[in-house]
Amino acid sequence: MYIVRPIAEREKQKKICAALSVPYIANALSYYAANLAPDRETVTEIIGICQFTVGDIGQILTLSCPPAFTEDEAMIVLCRAVMYLMRRAGIKRAVMFPDAGPVEILSKTGFVLRDDLYHMDLEAFYKAPCKYNAE
Repeated sequence: MYIVRPIAEREKQKKICAALSVPYIANALSYYAANLAPDRETVTEIIGICQFTVGDIGQILTLSCPPAFTEDEAMIVLCRAVMYLMRRAGIKRAVMFPDAGPVEILSKTGFVLRDDLYHMDLEAFYKAPCKYNAE
């Protein structure tokens, strides 16, 4: 089992970035994903981080994980948690940079690669996520 949680402390964000060999972005908000022990409370392993900014357009700067987790659904859930936060904040569009993480993950998020940038219409996505098509 895994969890996805926001990171409130900058030091924790720095440590997770260092553990995952990801550049720490000081002005970014962040969420992390972690595997849990059978007690469902103890974190056994950090498996991903998403660093992002909010504004008129949300920007996902980092969606990274260890190489062994590039097929893991936890990374998609991590991205969706950030998308949901953006939508709740009134942000209608989001972008993600192509170097934010492994292409195996980025291509599964629902964002569409166009003009060297991944794009997401959050309003359209949350109206009908199963039918979402950004074209």
